[in-house]
Amino acid sequence: MRKRLLTILLAAIIAAGATAVKAQNCGCGEGLCCSRWGYCGTGDDYCGTGCQQGPCNAPPALNNVSVADIVTPEFFNGILNVAEETCEGKNFYTRSAFLEALGPYPQFGRIGTVDDSNREIAAFFAHVTHETGHFCYIEEINGASRGYCDQNNDRYPCNPNKGYYGRGPVQLSWNFNYGPAGENIGFDGLNSPETVATDPVISFKTAIWYWVNFVQPVISQGFGATIRAINGALECDGGNPATVERRVEPLAHATALSGNTASQIFDFSLFKRLPFKNAININPSHAIILHPHNITPSILHFAKEPNMRKGLLTILLAAIISAGATVVKAQNCGCAEGLCCSRWGYCGTGDDYCGTGCQQGSCNPPPALNNVSVADIVTPEFFNGILDVAEDSCEGRNFYTRSAFLEALGPYPQFGRIGTVDDSNREIAAFFAHVTHETGHFCYIEEINGASRDYCDETNTQYPCNPNKGYYGRGPIQLSWNFNYGPAGESIGFDGLNSPETVATDPVISFKTAVWYWVNSVQPVISQGFGATIRAINGALECDGGNPATVERRVEYYIDYCNQLGVDPGPNLRC
Repeated sequence: MRKRLLTILLAAIIAAGATAVKAQNCGCGEGLCCSRWGYCGTGDDYCGTGCQQGPCNAPPALNNVSVADIVTPEFFNGILNVAEETCEGKNFYTRSAFLEALGPYPQFGRIGTVDDSNREIAAFFAHVTHETGHFCYIEEINGASRGYCDQNNDRYPCNPNKGYYGRGPVQLSWNFNYGPAGENIGFDGLNSPETVATDPVISFKTAIWYWVNFVQPVISQGFGATIRAINGALECDGGNPATVERRVEPLAHATALSGNTASQIFDFSLFKRLPFKNAININPSHAIILHPHNITPSILHFAKEPNMRKGLLTILLAAIISAGATVVKAQNCGCAEGLCCSRWGYCGTGDDYCGTGCQQGSCNPPPALNNVSVADIVTPEFFNGILDVAEDSCEGRNFYTRSAFLEALGPYPQFGRIGTVDDSNREIAAFFAHVTHETGHFCYIEEINGASRDYCDETNTQYPCNPNKGYYGRGPIQLSWNFNYGPAGESIGFDGLNSPETVATDPVISFKTAVWYWVNSVQPVISQGFGATIRAINGALECDGGNPATVERRVEYYIDYCNQLGVDPGPNLRC
């Protein structure tokens, strides 16, 4: 959900347990840490991994493992030799470049037990294998045609003559990754991003920099958590189980590393259990992923924000790992007995397939609905209290109406009607908090400069892009990407792939897309607190210190609306 940030001044920080955010680019007060993103505060997001100044947490103790002894020539070349001789990466990626790149990052592969080190190294190369096609690709396929500039990021502004598309072993993307990576490594990531594709040592350093900052902190949660940290927004929670399996497949190398089976090394149940949303902006625990959609499914990343989208590898999908992994049998369903067809058109079992959005099979029964009237909560006074903040010149003032919102609820009776009356009030407050932020108090209908941006996931064959259409942000939550426009259109009854502009011209359909997205991707996590809904909307770019000012704006609206509706906001407000 990539949109324009609102031009609203950041209010005083909410006192109830909030981490203090005092300045950008640091120079923090006493007792505050400068996070890797240049903000001041306390807690692990500020004082943990990447902390630049202040009372940073002590780094974990390192073991005596030699990464070079694990990543032997046989292991490294065993990956490289799968690539065809014509691959440009075969003469670029070398074991010696990888080992040299480790120098500034002694923590890589050296935290915990020897088995932990083996697991981490196996995981790193599993992702690298997938991202580069066994070291075949240096740059993202068609990357130069895609827009990876977050224009809201003032700290790492884009050079309009440069492209921040995927390069290197983990396909570093976006200006907000090239900038800090360059600062850390010692190259001009914003003005010379191509260095990642011309200098093999720097290229590996960007991969290891990203890994130790965003992936290593979650690896103890299992390999599934590392997928989330790399590209969870587009792959996890049923988004693309085939691609998840491709990442799991290279873990067969882990047998050679540790003598264990892949199922012994990683807990695959984490693919399902970590509470992350979406196919838009991205990541439950560390959502600043390389490709934010979120976004970031996230994030949009996360912010997203909010990946890491490249050509899919030409690797055959092997037998599915048996240790608790959900069975994936087909795309677009027609599932065998006992399997559910997920909202993404895949067959399997478990909540990701049989839960919210399940289309066929033994779907979970829907939750019981309460007797709340959403219309009695979203009164004209409440709705217009948001709308009236927008300037009279805003195009959205004559587009977004309470009557259109209420009409849009028809196909989605579960909206705002699960749990107690207080739960309903909190959900409605959360929905309108995000809508307020995304549209600028109902000012914007379409994403600013959205038409200039590429929101086509060419690897998604179920919802292929129309090359003459743009899938940028539109409507109350700024629906983005072909893989959201397609299923939204199917659910609502409009041609989302060939007529995405309908979301900006029909106010009822526009609200329906927002409610559709909400009940499928946000409502399932709302019991975890408002912070979880931020992750589900744009966690990749905002959560875990990515953009605390924007998080605070969302929280500010939420608390305001909770107060208006007379309900306690509850815990876990931030992400």
